[in-house]
This record gives sequence, C-alpha cells and structure tokens, in this order.
Amino acid sequence: MLKLFRIIFVSIVVMSFASFASGHKGIKGTFYYVQNSAWHPVHQLTQQAFLEGCDQFGLDCKLATTDENSLDALVALADQTISRSDAAGVAMWAGGLPVFKKAIKKAHKRGIPIVLPHFPVAKGFFADNAVQIAADPREWPVPLAEKMCAELKRTGKKGSVAITINNHNVTEDAVAETFAGAMKKYCPHLKILEVQEEGPEPTKAIQVATSIMLANPDVVAALSTTGGGPTTWAGAQKETGRKIIAVGMDYTRVNLDLVKSGQVWGAVAQPLFTECLGSAKLLMDMANGAPAAYWTKLEAPLITKENVDEYYGMLDRLEPKYGDNLNKNPDS
Repeated sequence: MLKLFRIIFVSIVVMSFASFASGHKGIKGTFYYVQNSAWHPVHQLTQQAFLEGCDQFGLDCKLATTDENSLDALVALADQTISRSDAAGVAMWAGGLPVFKKAIKKAHKRGIPIVLPHFPVAKGFFADNAVQIAADPREWPVPLAEKMCAELKRTGKKGSVAITINNHNVTEDAVAETFAGAMKKYCPHLKILEVQEEGPEPTKAIQVATSIMLANPDVVAALSTTGGGPTTWAGAQKETGRKIIAVGMDYTRVNLDLVKSGQVWGAVAQPLFTECLGSAKLLMDMANGAPAAYWTKLEAPLITKENVDEYYGMLDRLEPKYGDNLNKNPDS
C-alpha cells in the first residue's frame, strides 16, 4: 500500500482502537465544527474530514460554517455555536488568534471541550479546555527548505527567494519565519525577501506574486504558506514568463494538477484530513472525561511529481461530498 494511505490508515486504526476504551455512550448533544471561508476547497476538505471522523466514532455532528471571509464573522459564529444549548464540544478553525480567548473561556465555564486543528499555540495561551492537533510549523519547514535549497543548487540557480502568506496567523507566521531561517542556513548565498500577504482571492494573489517577480527579477524560488499558493505562483510564472522553484500548501485537486504538470515544483501535504478527523475523536474523548494530550503532533511531507499520485485517491472519495458553495467566494 502506498505510503500516504499507510499513514492515514494507521492513524485511523489507532484512533478506532482508542475509541473502544472511552466509547461515546455518555455523550449527550452535538459536536460542532466552526469555520469561515467555507467555500474554499481546502476548508471543504477539512469539513468532510471532521464529518467522516464523526461517522467513524458514531457522533452527532454538525458544521457551523459561513462563506464570509472576515475574522469578525468567524468570532461571532464561534460565540453563537458555543452558546447553543446542545453543544457537547466544538472544533474551531481559530487561527491561534487571541481574539478567540473569550469564546474559549466561555466554553470552559460551560464545560464544553474545544479542539483546535491546524494552528498550534503554546500551552496556556487558551483556557485549559482546549487542545490542539496539527503539524509543527516550527519543524516541517526545515526539511522543506533543505530540499528546495538542494534543488536550487542542482539547477545552478542563484538570486532571491519570495515568501507569501494568506494572512497573519500563528501557523503561517511560524512557517514563514522558520522557512526563512532554514533557507539562510542551507543556502546562505540567497537573499530572502520580506514576507508579503497574497490573500485568499486568486486573481489578487497572482497580482501580488507577479509584482514580486517583476520588482525582483532575480527571484528563483518561492514559498506560499497557504492552500491557494500553487495557483498564485503558477499564475505569476505564467504572467512573467519565468520559471522558478515554487511550493505551496495542501493537496487540493488543482494543486495536485499543478504539481503533476510541473507548473509548480511541490506542495506541502499539511495533515488537513488527519487533524480534522482526529478532532472528532478528541472531542469524543474529552466529552467523556478521558484525558487528552495538549498537542497531538502530525507530519507534513512534501508532494512532488514522484509521489503526487498517492493523493488523488483521497480526493476522489471526498470531493463528491463538497457543498454547492464550493469556490463561491462572496468577496470575488
């Protein structure tokens, strides 16, 4: 069996065996998954992963999502969801942002467990009813930088390296900072450009990346820390007519297609599926009073042409379940 599916299978089996120990018989209520930008394909994948986890562990779960992109809309939705009388536990796509402290503290007072996928923060940052499940953004960018640097040396490329983010949040900021530091270590002859925000809207993101390439004709590589990054940098290369070593995030189909076609060099397989499926398991355990580790750490391997085919099978199964709002960005 291919490596990807071995990893996912083992993760699910471990969770399944653990579930027999805690069970879900004592749970009354509904588990919710809170997220904004619900139209985004990456977010659609995480939603289906959470629901799949709920089905696997026999939980009553619902999505509490909005297509709105604003932080204010997400904070309001989180507060509304925690205030629901049937809320037994809540997984929140909270970005590790302090603005959610109030809502999580409110959940603590109501005895509602919180699981935070994808955006790890230091223990104690939020109230102690919250745990997290994610890859470590201070670890996985290091081998990524080493691999990119090796490829640049192999191809004889010298110049500058661009870094773009969707927005400032604990995960993307940590990835950008760690990657920049590692690139300086492995390729000290390269210039690391200042981080710039590309945003969630593809056309604007491509414009940002294109502007970076035009302002810096020596750009030889780029990292985008967001799921739209492969489209962003494939578009910028097309606009400028220049080929660079570009890497973005996540195994959406469009990103896999861009990797397979060679329009971008790679995409980081952030553990979106496993961390959101695992969120359901953690909520079940916590709602039953079982202890949960503060941080369940996962891996984030690099997808290249050599292993891209491993990831299409997962999407073949999940994509038919995506909502009618897919890619319907209200701000575009």
